[in-house]
Amino acid sequence: MSAATRIHPHAVIDPRAVIGPGVEIGPFVVVESDVEVAAGAVLLPGTVLLPGTRIGAGARVGPHAVIGGTPMDTRFRGEPSGVDIGARAVLREHVTVHRATGEGERTTVGEDALVMVGVHVSHNGRVGDRVVLTNAVQLGGHVEVGDDAVLGAGASLHQFVRVGRGAMLGAVSGFNRDVLPFAMARGNPARHYRLNAVGLRRRGVTGDRYHALEQALRAIRHRDHETLEQLAASWPEVAEMRDFMAASRRGTLRFVTDHRAA
Repeated sequence: MSAATRIHPHAVIDPRAVIGPGVEIGPFVVVESDVEVAAGAVLLPGTVLLPGTRIGAGARVGPHAVIGGTPMDTRFRGEPSGVDIGARAVLREHVTVHRATGEGERTTVGEDALVMVGVHVSHNGRVGDRVVLTNAVQLGGHVEVGDDAVLGAGASLHQFVRVGRGAMLGAVSGFNRDVLPFAMARGNPARHYRLNAVGLRRRGVTGDRYHALEQALRAIRHRDHETLEQLAASWPEVAEMRDFMAASRRGTLRFVTDHRAA
């Protein structure tokens, strides 16, 4: 450990844990064996890192987060697995991230993610880069959340649901099917209702690129496969949307029936 590393005297650190330079560890933190904490990470008071956990450089975890807990999965038999938290990710108070089921499998939270108070990421979850999981979001096992997606407070996702890149999910909504990339969805059960216009503009998707996605969403809603294929041939974001649908195991969300929200 580097001399620059600061560990509070009331923290409990297993001697087999690997602690990088410049790490700050607060009081009552517990770091167990087979844990690695990369350079510059901060573990705030009461945080617990269980075996198999890897914390990326510059990440900030806690207070009172628990990372690497045993999967709540009847198929789990104690096999070695783990959790990877990306560089510069922020996991706030009382976040829980469980390690994966399956030998060598990993639950992952991407780089620069913001995981707010009381969020749960279940076993085998995959949360992408720059994702925002707002307070009390609950992700079932094997849920996948694409890069740059934003999930509103209290959103709950059924196991194996996928959320496409750049999607936005409404607060206190229930999701039992996949959410298309770049779309907005809400309700219980949730429905697609339009593009994530603000998110797309922030990423520079404007003009003809944006209008192509509008046409694509309309074509999907009306099951106009010919138009969707024509658009996908010219616009990579549309091709991504089409391919996401083709890979869906649970099917994608339906659309709201009110044409004003389309």
